[in-house]
Amino acid sequence: MRVLVTLCVLASLACSLSPSDREKISSVFNGPIDSLKSAYQVTVARSILELPLLESTCNYVAGNTQLALADLYFASHISKIQGCEVKIAGIEDFLNTEIAGEGASMNTLFKAVTSLSNFGMTVDSAVSEKIAAKVKEEDTVTAHSLAYLATAVLPGEVPKDLVDSIEDIAHRADTIGNAMSFEGGLMETSLFLKGASVLSQKAGKAALTDQMTQKFANYIVSNKDKAGKSNLFYTLVGLDALSSGSLVPTHLIVLDNSAVISESQRTLKVSLVNPLGVTVKDSTAKIISAKGSGGQAIFTAGPMSGGDGTFEVAASELTRGVFTAELGFELPSGYLAPDNSVVKVKCVLPVELKDATFKLIDVDDNRILLNNDLSGGAVQGKADLSTRLIFDFSLADGAEEVTLHQVFVRFTNTKTKQNVFFIAQADLKKKYTIDLNFRSAAAKSFGSVGGQYSVDLIVGDATLPQAMVIDVATLNLEIPDSKEPAADLSKQAKPEITHLFRQPEKRPPQAISAVFTGLVLLPALVLLIMWAKLGANISNIQISLSSIGFHGGLLAIIAIYVNFFLGVNMFTTVKCLAGVAVVTFLCGQRLLSSIAAAKKAK
Repeated sequence: MRVLVTLCVLASLACSLSPSDREKISSVFNGPIDSLKSAYQVTVARSILELPLLESTCNYVAGNTQLALADLYFASHISKIQGCEVKIAGIEDFLNTEIAGEGASMNTLFKAVTSLSNFGMTVDSAVSEKIAAKVKEEDTVTAHSLAYLATAVLPGEVPKDLVDSIEDIAHRADTIGNAMSFEGGLMETSLFLKGASVLSQKAGKAALTDQMTQKFANYIVSNKDKAGKSNLFYTLVGLDALSSGSLVPTHLIVLDNSAVISESQRTLKVSLVNPLGVTVKDSTAKIISAKGSGGQAIFTAGPMSGGDGTFEVAASELTRGVFTAELGFELPSGYLAPDNSVVKVKCVLPVELKDATFKLIDVDDNRILLNNDLSGGAVQGKADLSTRLIFDFSLADGAEEVTLHQVFVRFTNTKTKQNVFFIAQADLKKKYTIDLNFRSAAAKSFGSVGGQYSVDLIVGDATLPQAMVIDVATLNLEIPDSKEPAADLSKQAKPEITHLFRQPEKRPPQAISAVFTGLVLLPALVLLIMWAKLGANISNIQISLSSIGFHGGLLAIIAIYVNFFLGVNMFTTVKCLAGVAVVTFLCGQRLLSSIAAAKKAK
């Protein structure tokens, strides 16, 4: 099975069904059948997925269908798709009676009309007027969706106002990111898309905009991983509506992980599919541009080979890097171009070690102990605290030297398996160097642990087919035992953290503070004087528990603020306010209620 890498706009929730998605969903609709609804869902789902229909379905329908609207609705769909024969007397009269019934709901009209159409029985076109009246009365998304589905099977032309209402109803959907859906969720959204699709096809015009269609598609496909037969059934119904409507969104996918180009795999393979994952026939593709950050191209601009929705192009030149390939498409009428026609292509090529020299130098007398070019493979050496290690090398892609993302040297103690890593830095000439003095590194990096170490060069980069691990040397490191065992920093107690708060600033002289306090209290004195002149109606105060609690609470709040001003800290102030405020609020509410009641009584 081909591996699919889906390419979509970053804001999109999903793209289309992949082969693995189709296989997973198919397994859900293999049976068993335990009700007419289950038989209906299995038959419709397998029909959408173009799977063989279950032979046992017709026997189940024949033995379990009653003269009831729901039963006939399910049985009629199965009969139309699979050719099952439903032998029940009076079906047509029963369904017409349901349609003619006083106060028949939109759901009843839809099921009765659809069942008559599926059974190949006559449907009176006059019922369209009843549907038009009922949909205006109910005016819900579901009612409109059922009206679209029922009207699509009626004879005659489609009412223009009903087609025009499709876009108006679509505007009721909620938009989240790059997806649209109705409040009723997956079932309501799928029914709307199915109704809009069949009615638009009958009317011969697309009722939804390109952007709406794409956003609805993103929502429907985002439900493909939900559990439950009903969820998956309505996911398929919605995708089928999108794949067979007047406007069909398409999605670009990369086949066989071919966006990674290498010496053994030089071909980019892509496919255009509809929401159900079926390739778009009669389409063509071309490379518009495929350049890297340096301006170099990996594909030649022009047509891609292939057809029927599957295309490929071979790399004109292998150059290490990440390239942006922009594709263009010519699609059949009624298909929307994919949201994202840009493919990120990565070209991976191996590198080789070049000009490698491994040196050990005695720093005390500047004497070279070992100088090897690694042409004969890994070297063996011995080092102690007076030794300096210099490892120089380059990495070459053919004749060109390159710098890569991750290049480091690993020392592994063969006994304790302890790993010590050193990052290799490249200079302007793209030459890497590891310069290590064991006198300073013995305790700091090696933890004063000597013994035999294997030395490896590890090279990693996104443009490598895989990480490289090269054996460089086996080094016997002689380090004297430390007098004190190395501290285990993971278990050692951390030093106590002490905080030094800023010292309080010097207070102003007492005379200035007294004047300031007097100015602050002056408005209160003016208030009392004004009350005395105007004549405060103190006699009207009600003497009750709520009145005492309210006014006492106000005085307590003022007292708390005064204490805060005099020196009580904020935390104590907030605690006191929390308790007093609750009591003041409750008493105030009761007091105001009693005053209002007294005024109303007068």
